[in-house]
Amino acid sequence: MTATAANSARDEKIRNFLQRQNLRAWIAWRPDELVMMTGCVPHWGASLLVYFDDVDPLLFVPPIEPREFIPPGLPVRDYPWGVLNCAEPYSFLLTAAAEELQSGIRREQVGTNRSSARSALPIQAAEQIPFPENFSEKISALAGQPDAAQQSAFLELYLRKTPEDIHAIRLANRIANIGLKVFFEHLQPGMSEVQVASAVESAIQCQTGREDIFHSRGWAMVQSGPNTADAGRFNRSTGRRLENGDPVLIELATCVNGYWSDLTRTAVVGCAIREAEKILTAVTEARRAALDVLQPGISAGEIDAAAWNKVADHGFSAFFTHPTGHHVVFRYHDPGFAIAPRESASLEPGMVITIEPGVYVKDHGAGARIEDNVLLTESGYEVLSRIERSNTA
Repeated sequence: MTATAANSARDEKIRNFLQRQNLRAWIAWRPDELVMMTGCVPHWGASLLVYFDDVDPLLFVPPIEPREFIPPGLPVRDYPWGVLNCAEPYSFLLTAAAEELQSGIRREQVGTNRSSARSALPIQAAEQIPFPENFSEKISALAGQPDAAQQSAFLELYLRKTPEDIHAIRLANRIANIGLKVFFEHLQPGMSEVQVASAVESAIQCQTGREDIFHSRGWAMVQSGPNTADAGRFNRSTGRRLENGDPVLIELATCVNGYWSDLTRTAVVGCAIREAEKILTAVTEARRAALDVLQPGISAGEIDAAAWNKVADHGFSAFFTHPTGHHVVFRYHDPGFAIAPRESASLEPGMVITIEPGVYVKDHGAGARIEDNVLLTESGYEVLSRIERSNTA
């Protein structure tokens, strides 16, 4: 085992999972799986990881994959994806992985995530990960039959973040906050939604090369005036220009070195119209109410109820149309239970969730949402996304 892997909380988490599931190895290839298991975010998305229970994990990568940001000490082997004279790189990959698994490891002792659910993006994010549609089926030649308990246990690994993960998500939120500052600075009459959004994205991407950041991307969606009333159904930026009195909502996804934050702010250009001010007040108080009850051991449903009840106090319960939050870090939306009505699952230290109450009223021509990333600690919580303005929700 390498010095990098030895004694790390991440390695301990994965090996304990393998031991509990009576597995000798796990095969992973989705970008968020690789980040969660090794801290490595693939450039092309064509990397495959074999994580063993007793020896170093092995990462298969294309020869055209940049190497300088692969975690030190993680063993790497090339396979010919992207090589012109290799028509079947995946067959080569599977054969090479099979050879590594032949050291007394039976097929039923190898697991993999066969879910067809969403995945995070690789760094080269103009396209989704390039594995063929039937790649999960091809893995069946290496891994045992699907086991629902193993699948569920693997997805639970996403829920509890290690110290390495928490350090990384703090950085992602710090960079996202740079984007939010730019958002507030650009709330001027005459600016278009898309101009504000592009300024935010530019500020975030310009952080690449600072603080050991090798990848920093933001996806900013800005809605203003009556467009904010649609923010409970979809987020997008249009050419509409900001006017005095407009509420303006930004939904901001930020990925830094493979770790994701998910933030929303709502602010006003000048002085808010009365209807928008009422909505802003309801959302602000709902956020505070959710945080006031947040602690280890509380159920997700209790948190949701605290936010919902405060919105109801203001007469807007019919216009709070989504759960109060979800898990976040390895994806824009991590797998796991939502902070939703009647959800009985409990919050535990090490979990990172969003708190995002929202109210959207077509008849008022206004909507608002505020979304924070919150780390559960042993004694309470830490808001990772502290950036405010006097008239923000």
